[in-house]
Amino acid sequence: AGSNPTATEPSRARFIEGKDYVVMERVRFLDRMGFDRPVEAFSLLFPKGWKTEGGIKWRGVQECRGEIVSPYLKASSPDGALTLEAFPVRSFGWTDDASLMQAMQTVAQQGGCRINQPFDARQYTEGFARQELGARASEIRNDDSRLPQFQQLDQQANDIARQFGNDSQQTTTITFGKLTWPDGTEGLMHVGVVNMILRRPDFLSGGVTTMTTTSVIQCTLIRFPAARQKEASDLLNTIMASHRTNPVWSAAKEKFLTELGQREHRQNMERIRLVGEQSKAYAQAQSAASDQRMRDWENRQASQDKSHKAFVQTIREVTTWKDGDSSVELTAGYDQAWSRGDGSYILSNSPSFDP
Repeated sequence: AGSNPTATEPSRARFIEGKDYVVMERVRFLDRMGFDRPVEAFSLLFPKGWKTEGGIKWRGVQECRGEIVSPYLKASSPDGALTLEAFPVRSFGWTDDASLMQAMQTVAQQGGCRINQPFDARQYTEGFARQELGARASEIRNDDSRLPQFQQLDQQANDIARQFGNDSQQTTTITFGKLTWPDGTEGLMHVGVVNMILRRPDFLSGGVTTMTTTSVIQCTLIRFPAARQKEASDLLNTIMASHRTNPVWSAAKEKFLTELGQREHRQNMERIRLVGEQSKAYAQAQSAASDQRMRDWENRQASQDKSHKAFVQTIREVTTWKDGDSSVELTAGYDQAWSRGDGSYILSNSPSFDP
């Protein structure tokens, strides 16, 4: 007897991808600028069918060092309703020293790090949303799940600074914030900010100079229709948790930055050495010039003394004659003079006179 498969097999439910389940695919982002060929820098999970673009941006070594290597990405859902963007890192500098601030402003105008007083993640979220996104930020809260990790990194950095005798303090803040736009769409923004405060003695004023570096290490935004907030929030958490950095790329990048720093340190030391040699040469030249000026002055004085003496002798109608190891002034107007050895002298103008 035969069997009827359609009668014995249970009916299979039909599930629809994108509605009943989501397929997450790992998308790999490349560094196309830093090496001789494209290299995977990092990867993230995105729902299947999402459009993605991004990678690594490199800036010139003479530009802002805190922004020299910066990841970025943009992504959108197939219907375009959900968009995600990770903005490049940003770095800012500040100091309470007026002359140093002027120099920093000049460097900033030439492509260096921007100038701004220190701020935390909450302040950056509010300002960035208002000034650059045209949105209003609210319900900003700490990312308690990741904050301990960064606090540990802060502690390690501060311990290392103390070992080298530096009076510096690193502090990281990381937050989530809700954004709303006039068109009714909403967003979630994840921001991480690191503040490094360095204090050093100011030997000129006798006080302390404070310098700060503020880096926005994380700024990721997902925008969505208000009705899809739960979906967008879950998706953002999933994407962020899936971040993987290629260790080979990371090691090569860190090696490059380390060698760059060491090379610049050597160049700075060589520059200091050359400046020292120039200062030494300048001091020697100044000393030689001073000595020459003194000799010139002495010679002028000797010449002036000789002229003055001749002038005085003329007025006094006397002439100086050499007498052995000594000299004697005798009546002027005679071409010849002889010492008699008894303290007396014979003067004559006659070339044939024989004393």
